[in-house]
Amino acid sequence: MNKKDDGFSAIEIVIAVAVIILLAIIAVPKMADTLKKSNENATKASLGSLRSAIAMYYGDHEGNYPDANIAEELTKDAKYIASIPAASGSSYHPKSNKIVISGTEISNDTGEWIYKADDTEDENGRVKGQIWINCTHKDSKGNVWNEL
Repeated sequence: MNKKDDGFSAIEIVIAVAVIILLAIIAVPKMADTLKKSNENATKASLGSLRSAIAMYYGDHEGNYPDANIAEELTKDAKYIASIPAASGSSYHPKSNKIVISGTEISNDTGEWIYKADDTEDENGRVKGQIWINCTHKDSKGNVWNEL
């Protein structure tokens, strides 16, 4: 007599589900780490783009950096940059494309962009025309965000 196979047995289904769960346990953390690194790299690229836009502005305006209206000055007619990109490198802060002006009353560790618009050197040696990220956390390579 030939026995007809009507489908999978319960033990085969349990084994298949266990294998899928095991693969998910291995893959999900790797995917989360990849997502975190991609956000970090996007933020670092955005920082580079902002610094390039500031440098182009500086060259076009006879050695003058943008003033406190930096977002408007850089994005006007999209000459230097189309829009201010969001800083999203740290998982500790929400995405933000806000540029806070150094020297104004700012709270530390917000994850926003900070721009040095005045002529005086600050306690960290930053001078007029510099932009950085207001974050004291470390990226995946161990670098502190506000030191980039």
